[in-house]
Amino acid sequence: MANHIIKICGIRDPKMAAQAATAGANLIGIIFHPSSPRYVSLDQAAAISNAAIKAGAFPVAVFVNHTDLEMRRICEATDIQIVQLHGAIARAHHHLLPDEYQRIYVQAVSEKGELQTDDGLRYLDPNRDLVLIDHSDPGQGNIINRLGFHYDLPFPWILAGGLSPSTVAAAINNLQPDGVDVSSGVETSRGNKDIFLIQQFITSVRGHHHDA
Repeated sequence: MANHIIKICGIRDPKMAAQAATAGANLIGIIFHPSSPRYVSLDQAAAISNAAIKAGAFPVAVFVNHTDLEMRRICEATDIQIVQLHGAIARAHHHLLPDEYQRIYVQAVSEKGELQTDDGLRYLDPNRDLVLIDHSDPGQGNIINRLGFHYDLPFPWILAGGLSPSTVAAAINNLQPDGVDVSSGVETSRGNKDIFLIQQFITSVRGHHHDA
């Protein structure tokens, strides 16, 4: 499990971004959705992005129904070149973004475990972009129905939805994703990350079990 992409999403301050990156996180998710408890201002986001980059991770701008112009403006102001696309507008507009931007394209899984895809996938580049698989109600710590789930898209993919330090290793073994994404599973309260939980999560993913 050593080479899986690890994304810690919803980081709200530069110090936590740097600590998570130092602990081994590859991607640091920064939320630009105003109704999220993990939302940050543009100035905060720029500081978080800078801290992540300095500590060796890549910042990710998490968008929900932003237009291509809004996404570009935010990315240019925060020095971010990876965009995570939630909502119909962001997913419909992403092909208007510059080619150097990497896309993390979110697709939901139904209650039965069926992958719900849409037209925006056709604009993705398998050599550049990723698909993120999440529960249909993201950010709530809900686990996807893994029994009925089968991934057959031609892009590397990241699993999200209800992962935690205690569940992530089994999820990787069962579904074989290319990466994992966690938010609420490393929080002590809604929106408040805990570096010790982040470290435990990363340790679980990297396969350094307690009996090793």
